[in-house]
Amino acid sequence: MKTKFLLLVTLLIVSYGCKKDEINAYYLNCKINNQKWIAEKYESLLSNKQVLSAGAYYDPNSQWIQIWGDRSIVDNSQDYGYMQGCIYINIADFNGAGTYTLMEYPSSGFGNSVLYQNWASSEVFYPDIYYPCSIKASTTGNNAGSCSITKFDSINQIIEGEFSFNVSHQGCDLVASITDGKFSLKYEIEDINN
Repeated sequence: MKTKFLLLVTLLIVSYGCKKDEINAYYLNCKINNQKWIAEKYESLLSNKQVLSAGAYYDPNSQWIQIWGDRSIVDNSQDYGYMQGCIYINIADFNGAGTYTLMEYPSSGFGNSVLYQNWASSEVFYPDIYYPCSIKASTTGNNAGSCSITKFDSINQIIEGEFSFNVSHQGCDLVASITDGKFSLKYEIEDINN
């Protein structure tokens, strides 16, 4: 009986450890002006499971993919809103693993026109932002970057890669440097034409 009990306890510990490793397997992080930025992990109120506030959407018909991350953690040691916000990377000519140039965010057009170009943007509060600057910032012709997809697993729907780009803030000459970006994410299939 004691042997069965020990075996059951061992199995429970091993299965719990595997679930925890699976949760921690996915991430999106980078540096914004040399300050560490990590997409938030939180406990879902609906499922009581750890959820990563980051992901990717992929449309195989149009070869479009969007990678995103969000952070809304309030750190008591910092001012309210410090480093909170989101980052988006849009790749319109996605063709699997490889390096993609992130160009100017489309400032004109209608409907889904922003989905048909490669760009990146951020809306993150950090100490260098001052009036009249907006937190909205995006890649421009002068401030671009790249995103390298190192793994695209279409069976398990996992995408991994690295990114680095500069974004210009709306309303002023402030440029933010987003570097050392890395991600490993599950992606969802999404039809951008609907």
